[in-house]
Amino acid sequence: MKKTLLYRLFRIGGIPGMLRLALEAEQILLCDEGIGGWLITQDLKAPGKHFKHRREGFSGFLALTRRRLIACGYGKRLINVPIGGRGFSDIRCELVAPESIELSFDAAEFQGDWNGMITLRFNTPKAEQFRASLAGLKRLAD
Repeated sequence: MKKTLLYRLFRIGGIPGMLRLALEAEQILLCDEGIGGWLITQDLKAPGKHFKHRREGFSGFLALTRRRLIACGYGKRLINVPIGGRGFSDIRCELVAPESIELSFDAAEFQGDWNGMITLRFNTPKAEQFRASLAGLKRLAD
């Protein structure tokens, strides 16, 4: 699967240098950057926001280290949760196609004044590897 056009032209969706150093210090297990994805919200209620159904594309990255799962889209952190920490076991991971993985969670788990479901869909050839690694880490954390 090709990297997004924004990544190929402008490196949008790549891991910033300082963050890359931090992730390397945590020992990167899996990483894919410059991948396309979708942020999908359902019945999301947050202070000053309400979306019945919203779908927004992005170019970003997904990384798994020995210490955390982190995902970013257009430079915004979408997920940054420690392995075995609060909320990690609440993230549902599903393979929706051979090269597409979905991470979904209840927004209230991470933002107390938010309600609704957030789904992140990443198009990556490493989708099965991410799913298997996350499932293994969840078993160890429980």
